Amino acid sequence: MTSIYGRLCTEYYDLSKPEAPPDALSFFLHCREDTAHPVLEPMCGTGRFLIPFLERGIDIDGTDASPDMLQACHNRCEAKGLQPVLYQQLLQEMDIPRRYGYILIPAGSFGLITDRANAAEALRRLHHHLVPGGKLVLEIETPRALTGDLGTWHESRLTRPDGTELVFSALPTYDSGEQVQQDIHRYQVISHGRVIDDEAEELSLRFYEQDEFRQLLESSGFSDIRATTPYRDADSKGEDATIVFQCRR
Repeated sequence: MTSIYGRLCTEYYDLSKPEAPPDALSFFLHCREDTAHPVLEPMCGTGRFLIPFLERGIDIDGTDASPDMLQACHNRCEAKGLQPVLYQQLLQEMDIPRRYGYILIPAGSFGLITDRANAAEALRRLHHHLVPGGKLVLEIETPRALTGDLGTWHESRLTRPDGTELVFSALPTYDSGEQVQQDIHRYQVISHGRVIDDEAEELSLRFYEQDEFRQLLESSGFSDIRATTPYRDADSKGEDATIVFQCRR
């Protein structure tokens, strides 16, 4: 059982989330407008944010821990005639030769780093990879983002291009003391009523309160820290399910 997105997980992700939400994409593109330096998207997945940046001629690199996610990103870029620069690295181990004026981590992906020491190190690496005055914009999820189906299996199905079904099943649990959701995921390919392929993974997601994450950013060297409601120029009151942090090196 893997804890890094595998082959079927990547396929399900690509089928269920082929494009970035328009409001989120518009927001993250707008955040880039005050820098002429290169852009970095760590945890870029299959490229639903990275590809629109490339299509606009923006100099952007990407990283991800999953080789399957990066391969899918490469394939999508190749189909569009794009040539991405991608690195397979854990965020807390990130070591890239370039420095960036803007780093974005959309969709709450940072919460996949559940170990507190690793999360702190990841923020230090992000700080290190920014030029002086460079901007980091990332989303975090708060405990208000928890779903109401904890402790029970739930299932969803998608049809693949070849007509077979890709079935996703999940069993989420939650440790309120640690603020970590722990899931068991299973992916099954079904053809004519038979399972012909399957994959299982364990996935954890850490939630943060607003002041808690602000302190993490401060201790990692960031300044000019602002917490806003998603994709709006409005300060968060700490009651949102998702909070967008903007800060600078």
